Amino acid sequence: MERTKSKLMDQIKNHSKKSVEENENQAISPPLILIPTGSVLLNLACSNSKRGGFGAGKMANLIGDSSSGKTLLALSMFAEVAKLKQFKDYHLVYDDVEHACEFNIEELFGKYTAKRIEAPTLDMESGFPMYSDTIQDFHSYIGNLIANQEPFIYVLDSFDALTSEEEQDKTEEMWGARKIGKKISGSYGMEKAKFLGQILRQIIEGVKKINSFLLIISQTRDNINPISFVKKTRSGGNALRFYASHEIWLAVAGKIRKNNKIIGTNIKAKVTKNKLTGKLREVEFPVYYDYGIDDIGACVDLLINEGVWEKKKTIIDAVQFNMSGTRSKLIRQIEQEKMQKKLFELVGDTWLQIEKSLRLDRIPKY
Repeated sequence: MERTKSKLMDQIKNHSKKSVEENENQAISPPLILIPTGSVLLNLACSNSKRGGFGAGKMANLIGDSSSGKTLLALSMFAEVAKLKQFKDYHLVYDDVEHACEFNIEELFGKYTAKRIEAPTLDMESGFPMYSDTIQDFHSYIGNLIANQEPFIYVLDSFDALTSEEEQDKTEEMWGARKIGKKISGSYGMEKAKFLGQILRQIIEGVKKINSFLLIISQTRDNINPISFVKKTRSGGNALRFYASHEIWLAVAGKIRKNNKIIGTNIKAKVTKNKLTGKLREVEFPVYYDYGIDDIGACVDLLINEGVWEKKKTIIDAVQFNMSGTRSKLIRQIEQEKMQKKLFELVGDTWLQIEKSLRLDRIPKY
């Protein structure tokens, strides 16, 4: 076992840029346009590539409790996409159904990203952004983009906040009946899930034709246990899971403190469905309130945990970078010397070498 691990570490430490690119190209078959998830480690968990995790022409479902970083991850995805030339003509549509996004997008992600993110539509008179109230609204907005052959990356935040026209009619009927002392029986609570099942097949076909991407965010009523990831209730029936290329559950693994004040959270992401590689993986990354997802910190932690970098007490020996120091000092040095790309390449190669070590290495059956 020790010889195997030692051999694996030698392969990782002697990595080259060429080997990383070759491994990534072989990791996904057939080749796809990859869309960044917003986290380097989550990219790898979803696709085995550091460059992106979601495939164009697909739909993914991101599920978690209200404090697990779903919206921040979606906005980070937009920020990463905005940097890539291949997506310069894409609409980056954020459908804030909950009307609850209060992040300072320009401060966290820059002016260009803030400018690129758009609402599904604008009010004709006021020019104010308009978001979906009903499942029918969502169908109409995304249907228009597909009909106009305009490529997009669309985030629905969240499916749970949508109602349906039937539910609205039922509510009005109940209010009217109560005014005159009557009661109305029955419920249209299932209409939204039924309608979703009917429209998702059409939407996914359209998304595929124009190489677009749909991310549907779902809420849970209770926090997900980061150890067991026991599934909680999620509306939408079986349609979301059936049509999703990726299903990802987020949970808060712990709080990050400084001077006894909470400044962020550690998020654990568990991929429970993966039609890209078939592999179900878990990753963890820190998120800070005034910074966002800390890819550098997450990658440093992975390299330490996998034994690529040795840590003695508080000092980390980053041999490939000719650096050593505490975690915070190492992170700042990597930022200052603009070595993020080299770090992500090392992490990508480490991930793929570990995946390679997990193979059965059997003679093919066919």
